[in-house]
Amino acid sequence: MKKSFILVISILLAACTFLTGCNTIKAVPLAYSVNEDVEVAYIYFELYKKNEISGATFVTYDNKSTPKPEKLTYWSPVEVPANTPIKLTLKVLYKEDRTEFSSDDCFAACCQTTINAFEASRDVNKEITFNVPPLEPDCEYTISYRKGPGFPGNSYVTLTRNDTKEVIRELEFN
Repeated sequence: MKKSFILVISILLAACTFLTGCNTIKAVPLAYSVNEDVEVAYIYFELYKKNEISGATFVTYDNKSTPKPEKLTYWSPVEVPANTPIKLTLKVLYKEDRTEFSSDDCFAACCQTTINAFEASRDVNKEITFNVPPLEPDCEYTISYRKGPGFPGNSYVTLTRNDTKEVIRELEFN
């Protein structure tokens, strides 16, 4: 009896690990250059998870033809030309957690609807243009996203050099 119980628990734990691993979003590298003589820099994209994935993801640069990433993947790092300014197109996603009241009271339902409307005003789902100055060759950079306080609150996309932690550029928008 005890052995069968342990076997059932082991199978359940293995199944949970397998199923949750299948829904993980993975970073996939993207390289444009086929010529090894081109100097490149590498941009990583930092995502985070609240209820849904939030952050800035790569769409394209300088309107180049870029394949769409497969389901549950995003491009990171992206190899871009160094020593030249580029124009990145990014998809910015953010969804504020929604408040839930556990009451059948009409007043509580009205409060929840009002609060959820304010929370929804903080959501972001848009493409933006992010101008990047010339980057140093063979250096790694990270693009991160954060949502500021308030309603709707400003959004910030930041390009940081990984080794020095120097902020290269920050774009603020709402």
